[in-house]
Amino acid sequence: MACLQDKFKEGEGECTFDGTVDWHGRPAIKAKSGQWAAGIIILLNQGLATLAFFGVGVNLVLFLTRVLQQSNADAANNVSKWTGTVYIFSLVGAFLSDSYWGRYKTCAVFQVIFVIGLVILSLASYLFLITPKGCGDELTPCGSHSSMEVSLFYISIYLIALGNGGYQPNIATFGADQFDEDDPREGYSKVAFFSYFYLAMNLGSLFSNTILGYFEDEGMWALGFWMSAGSAFAALVLFLGGTARYRHFKPSGNPLSRFGQVIIAAMKKCRVEMPSDGEEELYDVDTKDCSMNGNRKILHTDGFKFYFLLAGLTTIDLAVYTACARWYKSIKLEKKCEENDHEENLRV
Repeated sequence: MACLQDKFKEGEGECTFDGTVDWHGRPAIKAKSGQWAAGIIILLNQGLATLAFFGVGVNLVLFLTRVLQQSNADAANNVSKWTGTVYIFSLVGAFLSDSYWGRYKTCAVFQVIFVIGLVILSLASYLFLITPKGCGDELTPCGSHSSMEVSLFYISIYLIALGNGGYQPNIATFGADQFDEDDPREGYSKVAFFSYFYLAMNLGSLFSNTILGYFEDEGMWALGFWMSAGSAFAALVLFLGGTARYRHFKPSGNPLSRFGQVIIAAMKKCRVEMPSDGEEELYDVDTKDCSMNGNRKILHTDGFKFYFLLAGLTTIDLAVYTACARWYKSIKLEKKCEENDHEENLRV
């Protein structure tokens, strides 16, 4: 990886220091990826997505009472369940992002689900739910609906909950990934990005609560939902349009296995004494190698020193570590020879 970075530095520009990669999995080049070119796309995406989501959520109680003829108590209860589902799906999105898919793929997939849910809701409202036409305001009640029509409505709003819940916790972090905090200038921009991010989110919420809220309060539910669907679709297209510019951290895999390793190490080393030389005899990973894998190294502190026992190197640990290091070195050397042979064949 280091050799590859040197090649990029010589040929195309300086690479990022935090271990981010581009769309092709190569070290990200500062001049050609991330920064505000990608950050502005994500800010616009967040504003449009927020407008779309609150265009549905802000008046959902009114829709249930005026259109589906539910009581205030039942409508409030259903909206509370729906809102709670959004936050539950946030855990799903965060887990998939950090462990398997990465933030870009997670945001893209859940935004597609979000758009599908809004389109189904808009179609269902226009074709089935808003009957007779113009009902749903304070004066004109809507008629009764079949169980299939009501089921289609609930499927659509829970698809919206799934899409927005899986997308929302990852987009802010993905935006922050576009700035290398190890670079002083980009580190300052990263701090500023979060301020602009919440500005974009609040502006989207403002427009949905005023413009879309007005249309829906006047009984123009289908129009309000179609505007939300259009906003979400525009956000998705904008997000996909910046694909070549984004920086990515590679997913770190399932954290449950690493958590289990800590538990097992704690059980095995509960009787191990603290190293006499302190941190010098503890197993550690080089900071550079750690950043190359997209991970962040936590600094040692004077508190909770009993956790140091987990990193204590016993005789067995040293023997296993030495054997693995020799095996890895031989594999790496063999791979390097294959790459050299391949380069010579290309020259010939």
